[in-house]
Amino acid sequence: MGIYFKKPLAFNFFLVVCLPFFMKADLHPEYVESTIRCACGNEIKTRSTKPTMLIGICNECHPFYTGQQKFVDTAGRVDKFQQRLAKTKAAREAAKESADKKRKKKSL
Repeated sequence: MGIYFKKPLAFNFFLVVCLPFFMKADLHPEYVESTIRCACGNEIKTRSTKPTMLIGICNECHPFYTGQQKFVDTAGRVDKFQQRLAKTKAAREAAKESADKKRKKKSL
């Protein structure tokens, strides 16, 4: 005797005979073969409820998987940031040089 018959007989009768009559027919959507297309042109075949899907980025073009660093420049924001960073570095170097000059004058 298996595990199936260790439960009370009335419960087994409900599972086998009654439960299928309470289940709704055609409840789930159709599950078809699907194609996922990326903006880079890569296509992935899978199964889904939709036949085609369009995505913006996939494993072929995502910087994490490719190992390449990409800047997505939106209205020059990256350029502006890099310019500010360069100005900050230049200002730090100038401040360090002026502090060195003051120390030399003070020690003389």
